[in-house]
Amino acid sequence: MTAVGPINDVRTALITEIAAAGFVAVTDPRNARPLTIFVELPTITAVTFKVLDMTWTLRVLGAPPGNQDSIDWLFTTVDTLIQRQKLAIVSAVPSLAQIGSQELPAYDLTSRYGAHTT
Repeated sequence: MTAVGPINDVRTALITEIAAAGFVAVTDPRNARPLTIFVELPTITAVTFKVLDMTWTLRVLGAPPGNQDSIDWLFTTVDTLIQRQKLAIVSAVPSLAQIGSQELPAYDLTSRYGAHTT
């Protein structure tokens, strides 16, 4: 079954904007790997007057072991994504992502959107 509706529309817009910035966006955790941006499932905090208030985590995955090269890539990527106004980034927090049995240095960007329901 293919996802349809306002939640999927926002996800598609996020993926399109990440690709326009020159990065690879993934939505399936099986495809999450270093040097990609994993678009996680959204948190929906309000459904009022047919408007969804959603926050999305965009997990920027760096390469192990988190040395200076990896940090430089993370900073450059985060800077680039923050400048993309359509991504509506409201916060960026350093983290570690557990992918399989490997820990990857990461940044969790929070993107906030509103979407109309029908």
